Amino acid sequence: MPDDPNDGIDTGCKTCAGSGFSELDSTPIPIADRDIRSIFFQDGEAGNLPNLSPYKYRNRLDFYNFLKSHAKDYDNDLMVYIGRRDTTEFCFRQGKYNADTKLSIMSASKAVTAAVIMSIVESGKLTLDDKVSKYIPSFNNEKKEITIRQLLSHTSGIVVESRFDSRRDLTLAQNIDSIAVRTQLLFTPGKQALYGSVSYGVAARVAEVIEKKTWAQIFQERIGSKCGMKDVVYSPEHPLNPEPGYGIICSMNEYLRFLTMIYNKGTYNGVRILKAESIAIMEQDNTNKVDPTYGLGLFRYEIQNGVSTEVACLSARGVHAWVNRSKNYYGLIFTQAGFEKTILTNLAFRDLVRRKL
Repeated sequence: MPDDPNDGIDTGCKTCAGSGFSELDSTPIPIADRDIRSIFFQDGEAGNLPNLSPYKYRNRLDFYNFLKSHAKDYDNDLMVYIGRRDTTEFCFRQGKYNADTKLSIMSASKAVTAAVIMSIVESGKLTLDDKVSKYIPSFNNEKKEITIRQLLSHTSGIVVESRFDSRRDLTLAQNIDSIAVRTQLLFTPGKQALYGSVSYGVAARVAEVIEKKTWAQIFQERIGSKCGMKDVVYSPEHPLNPEPGYGIICSMNEYLRFLTMIYNKGTYNGVRILKAESIAIMEQDNTNKVDPTYGLGLFRYEIQNGVSTEVACLSARGVHAWVNRSKNYYGLIFTQAGFEKTILTNLAFRDLVRRKL
């Protein structure tokens, strides 16, 4: 891991940049700036081992062997990072991507969008229980009772997909007004939960109305520029009609910086981006017990007595990020192999890490 000019904590994966590793196997695992394979299989003497406990060696070998044996599930193209406090617990790379390769993260965008909305809530300009119709007149119909919280927790009843998304000839305002008047609710707001992305576009449009700026400007001012994500964009092919629920294109390093902020309960590079209370709200059940697996932009796991000790961002591309609060670590799997092909392997790897760390 290099020194990251944007942060004092390990949030930029130089090890996965690809330089210095063979074309045959570009899968480095850094331990004191060395590759675990050379430590175990070339040096051969215990005296050459860096100052790391045998317990941690075993863990890293287990992680390494798991990913090598399941690489086909990722089309042999993946990067993995696990961090704890200010250290790198594990890092893995195989295939053509490096940590600065720009890739689609699809629904892992939702956590970023939710964080932007929480920043506006903190400013006092918005509350999570405000009704959308307060800000967007076209919602003064059967959708008038929908709240911001319901938009971000998948309980709004709004359609999960829309033909108005991805339209280059529309602005976000036109897109959302079209959804308001040309689509029907799927269920009464707050009574059911159904995962989707359109509702995140509605939340982003509310932000545009409040801030009187484009979503791109709002994202950069409130989260992007503060988390080392100044080059991150939503939906670069149609930026005036972005997809806040699934549109981000970014690198592993850039998303790691955002994930570090979530892990640090709102701080990045020693600067507070969000209040710890806002992160806690994102991680809690926001569905009024309709479906406690939904926070705001996050999935909730390991729930005991209503408290989730692990939260995650999932993606149709297979990108998978998570934070474990009980054992104090975070992880990121970066790939483009797809949700169906990777989800069981991602969950199995998360379970392995949870048991070992």
